Amino acid sequence: MKPWNDPSLRVRLTWRMVATQALVLIAFTSVVAIPIIALIREEQRFDDGIIEHIAESIQRNAEGGLDLALDEHFNQRAAEYPLLWFYVTDIEGNSVRMGNIPEDIEDLLDDLPRINFANIADIDQSEAPTALVRREESETGTLWIITAGGPEIGFKTFLTVFGDPLFLGLLSILTLGSFLIIPMLVTRQLRGVAHVATEADKIDVDQRGIRLSTKHVPEELHSLVAAVNAALQRLDDGMERRQRFLADAAHELRTPIAILQTRIELVQDDGQRNQLMLDVARLANLANQLLDLQRLDADLTVLQPVNLVELAAQVTSDMAPLAIAAGDKISFQADAESVTVAADPTSLSRALVNLIQNAVAHGGGKSSIRVGVGRDGTLRVADSGPGIAAEHRQAIFEPFNRVVPLDQGAGLGLNLVREIVTRHNGRITVGEAPGGGALFEISLPVSHPTL
Repeated sequence: MKPWNDPSLRVRLTWRMVATQALVLIAFTSVVAIPIIALIREEQRFDDGIIEHIAESIQRNAEGGLDLALDEHFNQRAAEYPLLWFYVTDIEGNSVRMGNIPEDIEDLLDDLPRINFANIADIDQSEAPTALVRREESETGTLWIITAGGPEIGFKTFLTVFGDPLFLGLLSILTLGSFLIIPMLVTRQLRGVAHVATEADKIDVDQRGIRLSTKHVPEELHSLVAAVNAALQRLDDGMERRQRFLADAAHELRTPIAILQTRIELVQDDGQRNQLMLDVARLANLANQLLDLQRLDADLTVLQPVNLVELAAQVTSDMAPLAIAAGDKISFQADAESVTVAADPTSLSRALVNLIQNAVAHGGGKSSIRVGVGRDGTLRVADSGPGIAAEHRQAIFEPFNRVVPLDQGAGLGLNLVREIVTRHNGRITVGEAPGGGALFEISLPVSHPTL
C-alpha cells in the first residue's frame, strides 16, 4: 500500500506534509534563484565553477614552480570554448597561463595576489568582455586565478542550486522534523477522538441515554458526533417504545389469565383441572416474564433490607399448588430464622419463582423439589430430576437456550434469573444436587448477622 493511501491518518498527514514542504522549498528556491542567477549573469556572465577545475589542474614542479596538468575532461571543456584563457599565480610569483590573455589584463597580473574576488568588465575582447578573479585554496596551496571565455551562466547553473549542501541540508531537516513532529501533533489533536471512542464503548442496552461529547473533538468531526448522537436517540426511542409495548402487553394479559384461572378452579374434573392449571400457570409465567423484562430494562430494581427466609417461604407456599398439581413434592428448609439481605422483593421473588417453575418443568414428573436458605445468604433450589450436564451449565443462562426442547416456554426464565441476581450484586451457579438432580444456588451479600 502506498504511504499516502495508508488507512492511518497520522501516516498520510506525515507523508503529505513532507511532500508539501519539499514542493514549497523547491518552488521558493526556484523563485529566489532565478533573479539571483540573472543578476550574477549580468555582473559576471561566466560560470566561476570552472575556476575550481583550473585549480585542480595546477601542480608543483621539482623547483617549486607551477605546472599545468590538464586531464582529458578539461581538454574537452577547453575545446568547447576556444576563447577560454586563464592565468594562475601564487604568493611567490610562480605562474602558469593558457590561451590568449587580453593586453588590458596583462597590466593587472603582477598585482593579482592583492585581489581575492573581483569581476573585471570592459576588457578589450568583445567576445569575452568580463574576466573573473578568484582566490582558490587547493592542494598546491593558495592560488589566484583570473579567467574569461569559459562556460557562461545558464540553465545548468540553475540546476546546481538544488544540489547545493545548504538546500539539501534544509530539505533534510524539514523532512526529518516532519517525521518526528507531525505524528506527535496528529496524535495530540486526535485525543478527543480517543475520548469519544471511550464514551462510545460504555454504551450498551443497560446504560442508555449516554451521548458522545464534542468538547475535545476537532470541529470537523462535530457533524459526525452529532449524527451518532441522533442515531443513539432513535435507538433509545425505539427501546422505550418496546418497553411500553412489553409492559402494556403483560398487563393486558394478566387480567384474562386471572379470569381464566378462576374459572378453571370451578371445573369438577380434578385431572382436567390440574392440567389446565399447569397450562394457565405457564401462560401467567410468560406474562410475568414480560413484566420482568420491562422492569429490568427500566432499571426499576430498588434494594432494601429483606428477610430472605420469609421471602423464600412465602414463594414456596405460593408455588406449592402448582408443584403438587404437576405430581411433584415441594419442601422448604432454612438454616436460620432470619437472614437479611439487600434486595428488591418483587424481582427476587420472581427469580425464585422461575427456578421453582424450571424444576417443575424439567424435573421429569414426581420429582422432589427442595427450597432452602443458608445463613450465608444463599438461596437453593434442588430437584431429583435428571440434572444438567456439565457442558450445558453455562449455556442454560443464555436467552432462548434450552437443553431439552419443550412445547411451551420461551427459554427466558433462567436468563432473567441471572440478570436479577446480577442486579442484586450476587451470583448464581448450577451443579448436581445431593442424590442426583439439578441444584441452583443464588449467593447474596448478607446485610446483618443471622439469628
